[in-house]
Amino acid sequence: MKKRWIAGLLTLTMILGLTACGQKKEETPAETQTETTTETESETVKETETPLEEGKMYSYMTGEVVDTQIGTQRPYAIMINNIGEALPQSGISQAEAVYECLVEHGITRLMCEFQNIENLSKVGSIRSARHYYMDLAEDNEAIFTHFGQSIFAKARIDEGYPTISGLSGYSGDVFYRTDDREAPHNVFSSRDGLLAGLSATGLTRDYPEGYKGRLNFYHEDTVPEKGDAANKVSMPFPDCSPWFEYNTEDKLYYRYQYGEPHIDAENNEQLKFKNLIIQYAQRSVISNEDHQDYTLIGSGKGLFITDGKVNPITWKRESAADRTTYFYEDGTPVYLNTGKSYFAVVPSELSVACEAE
Repeated sequence: MKKRWIAGLLTLTMILGLTACGQKKEETPAETQTETTTETESETVKETETPLEEGKMYSYMTGEVVDTQIGTQRPYAIMINNIGEALPQSGISQAEAVYECLVEHGITRLMCEFQNIENLSKVGSIRSARHYYMDLAEDNEAIFTHFGQSIFAKARIDEGYPTISGLSGYSGDVFYRTDDREAPHNVFSSRDGLLAGLSATGLTRDYPEGYKGRLNFYHEDTVPEKGDAANKVSMPFPDCSPWFEYNTEDKLYYRYQYGEPHIDAENNEQLKFKNLIIQYAQRSVISNEDHQDYTLIGSGKGLFITDGKVNPITWKRESAADRTTYFYEDGTPVYLNTGKSYFAVVPSELSVACEAE
């Protein structure tokens, strides 16, 4: 009888022990402990990252390591003529970012953003403003620079939008004309001219206090885990018919337009980019002269293309005071690879073609 009582007690003890282990495995404290460990490990990784040299920082524009005196300066956003009569262009291969949109009658205009202008001896040709480019310039806190403007851009300038303008009393210090092509395709500027424009307008290249940048960057080249092949990317812009071809050796996208490589006359270099960001937006025609308007406040679909792959994304900008950010379809933020980027606003009724070969 005593043996049976002892055996029963042992069995009960084993059952209680198993039940307790099972409860402990399911308890929140155990999960909390795991999460705490993970967070601690993550923080440790961040703390052990190799610090940058004194006087260096990661560029808000490219993610590259740059001198702090360069990286803390707002870029210039310069409107660049992109019709056949304006070619070849000068200085644009030095831009950290290039924006492209359709303007009137199927042509495009480029907005090239320059943070480092130290070696910018000639840039242009420079053309007139369009109001939606002014919205895009705000994304990177850029100093909008132009020669002329549409009536819709003028309305924003009259309301107080700060620019460096060719239609001003100081324009002779900033811009100059060449005699190798006809007006209005012969306006250019330079590092010294841009600095003169800064002085004349009283604008500052200092970022707003607390500025952190709107783009996320990997510090090491990272091929997207998902995505379809994108070795050739064709833009739906009828006049210049631009496209990009992926180079597997340097992992960059080389730009072509008008049936040939897109070349910078100053260094004979072809335009090339690490990242291509396509932003589909609702378009409307707002004048009898085919002036365009794009809905850039709100959200919409897009594409992120890098390292030979394309992935669908969503862009968001909740108000004019906000800046455009990019997310994958599952809601995680898009990280760009380090390097120069091309941004295009494409009417939502059109589509960008990505080909594997």
